[in-house]
Amino acid sequence: MTVQIDERVTKQLEMGKQGVIFYIIEEAVNNARKHAAADTIAVRLKPVEAGIALLEIQDNGVGFDVGAMSQAYDKRANSSLGMVNLRERSELVNGLLHIDSAPGKGTKIQVYIPLTEDAADRIHHPRAK
Repeated sequence: MTVQIDERVTKQLEMGKQGVIFYIIEEAVNNARKHAAADTIAVRLKPVEAGIALLEIQDNGVGFDVGAMSQAYDKRANSSLGMVNLRERSELVNGLLHIDSAPGKGTKIQVYIPLTEDAADRIHHPRAK
């Protein structure tokens, strides 16, 4: 497993958000180990633009059908408990969760985390260009 954490981001995060981010990482890594049979897992936390950090957890595991898992999530099925936890924890940091996966293609989990109120507004209410 590789971990790359940009200290510029951690210095801007209050302790509560740091704790939630740790739990998101823990949930995603546990899911990759338990369900994905992943050989490699990479965790990155880096700034992407003013006031916004990106948390990425990527694995080379078996992947899954995101659409089918989202339907299970909507029904609160037991098999999607990991998805429920990731979504709820992302909401706790006012973040935006994106999951990219397909059977046989591994999984990439991205959480865009606002570090300011203005950034939160930009994440959740993008302006049309």
